[in-house]
Amino acid sequence: MTWYIPPIYRVGHVATGFIGYFYPIILYLSIIYQILQYTLDVRFFIFELNFAKGNSIEHTALKMLEIMGGFFAAYLFSGLYR
Repeated sequence: MTWYIPPIYRVGHVATGFIGYFYPIILYLSIIYQILQYTLDVRFFIFELNFAKGNSIEHTALKMLEIMGGFFAAYLFSGLYR
């Protein structure tokens, strides 16, 4: 089962990947954070300041793909303006 992710969080994941291209520590920390959420079986909603129980590999994989999508977009973007 894939969890619903509000658009603001999708944009945040993509932006994290995009910024992470230029500042790799942000990328590494965000990946560690996603893995930690999965292993602890929790989700944190920053805009609601709320923790929720339950996570899945599908949900985590989707978030990681969004982060990697932002990273790849930054890679393409930076190649266009060299």
